[in-house]
This record gives sequence, C-alpha cells and structure tokens, in this order.
Amino acid sequence: MLIGFLKQRKKRKMIVINKNTTTNFVATLFELSQLTNPDYLFEFESDQTKTKYYTIIADISTNKSRFNEFNFIEGTNNPTSGSLDLGSPGFYNYKVFEQNSTTNLNPTGLNEVEQGKMKLIDSTYQPSFTQHSVSPTTNVVYNPGQ
Repeated sequence: MLIGFLKQRKKRKMIVINKNTTTNFVATLFELSQLTNPDYLFEFESDQTKTKYYTIIADISTNKSRFNEFNFIEGTNNPTSGSLDLGSPGFYNYKVFEQNSTTNLNPTGLNEVEQGKMKLIDSTYQPSFTQHSVSPTTNVVYNPGQ
C-alpha cells in the first residue's frame, strides 16, 4: 500500500540559482502549455519571508517540444527581462504560468504549467555566530528520591 502511495506522489523539480550571476536552467513546460507560443511568467516565493517575486524569462530553447531553456539573471531588478534581485539565499517555491504578454507580472487567471522548488545559493555569504556564555557554571541534577 505504501509503495503505491509513493509512486503516485508528484515529483518536485529543483532549480539551483547562484546569487549575483546568470544561471541557465531547463524545464519541461511544453507538455502542459495550451498556448502556441507562450511567454512564461515565473513566481518565486521565499520559504523564509513568504515574499513573492515575479519575472518573465524568455525561452531560449531550440527544441521547445522536448525542453524549455531559460537564462535567468539574479542580482539586478528588471522583471520583464528575466532578471530579479531575490534577496536572501535559501529555498523558494516556484510556479510557472503561460501567457501571451511580455509585460504582465500578475498571475491571476493564467494557466499554471509547472511548480517546484528553487535553491538560491550565495557563495559569499558568511554566517555570524554568537557564542552563548553559561552562568553560573554549577550543574544541578534532579534526583526524584530526595
């Protein structure tokens, strides 16, 4: 019974993007697209802050019926040209919508063709740690018999 359940679970796709760089990634959006030559609106939602970011990324694939290829620029904010400044590194949920517009950044009423997970990596990020000092240093042991 459990094996059948695991087989039926929907696989989530993972996109990995490096902060302040250009990243190429592929997706398979053609299978669920209803429009002939759609423009794709991407929605990225931060797991940590729940902030949503929208951008339109041009499909640069030469074989769109097999896969869709995108060139995303992270670090500059030009959402109608495939670039965003996403903020903090971490995990994001993403959704992709098809449309017939190169300027619309509102997904209301659009057909969703894919969703998944995106990881934003910042190789320059250095976490800061604060060491906790314990005072007093005497340990107390609970003894229920006393």
